[in-house]
Amino acid sequence: MRKLIEGQPLRCESMTGLQAGRLADLIDRVREIVGDEWEKPPVGRPHVLPLPTAVIAVLFGLRHNLPDEVLGEVFGCSQATITRYHEILQPILRWVTRPEVDQRLEQTHREGVLVDGFVAPVGERENYHGLFSGKKHVSGQNVQVIADLDGRVADVGEPVNGARHDAAAFFISGIAERWADHLTPGGPGMIGDGGYQGTGPITPHKKPPGGELTAKQKAYNYSVNRLRAAVERAISHLKNWKILKTGYHRIMTAFPDVLRTVTALEIFRTTSPGFE
Repeated sequence: MRKLIEGQPLRCESMTGLQAGRLADLIDRVREIVGDEWEKPPVGRPHVLPLPTAVIAVLFGLRHNLPDEVLGEVFGCSQATITRYHEILQPILRWVTRPEVDQRLEQTHREGVLVDGFVAPVGERENYHGLFSGKKHVSGQNVQVIADLDGRVADVGEPVNGARHDAAAFFISGIAERWADHLTPGGPGMIGDGGYQGTGPITPHKKPPGGELTAKQKAYNYSVNRLRAAVERAISHLKNWKILKTGYHRIMTAFPDVLRTVTALEIFRTTSPGFE
């Protein structure tokens, strides 16, 4: 812990989800934005934590969904300091990972994609209605995810109240509009599960009432579902950022930005260094 507090992260993969080299690259990019003003601000006192440690604290909080007061105890600072670092560093993290995000989008827009949704738990919130998902039995936000055929996250939509089914959230989230070219005749194509029937993506055949699927339909469904399994892997990796899995407890107005930050970090994590 002493070396961590001194700003010398050595073994932080389990804390941040990033291998040492990727973490060092991310910290260097953040330093290019904030410069020397982090340690030597022109006015006021310097930050309590060195920049590398502050970045790790933010990633640690997102990866493991730890309360700011707990992070403060771990890193030897106040809860207010950790909260402030989230506010300062999350927009910067989204900015410095833009090369990987843009490259993933450009590549995926040329290929077939997969779509699926999950509900990120947020609990009951005052003045927020329609959060409870009867299907998932949890109050949360429906997050629509676009993944490539290798099971890597490419895009997420704007969060939608959890009571909305995927077919509605597909449009409300903006995903249908952003990926409309994939749904046109001759487009790269998009695959979803049965919840997207009639919305545009390729979906498996549903069993007719009182009937059975033909052998040809069963073979077709098998092929579609084999491809579609990759988006479930992508969602599983996205939910390894536990803030999207174990219960979001921060203010609701910040949830869309937290979702964007985590998505950008997951894309950064799954992009090889030195990509072209």
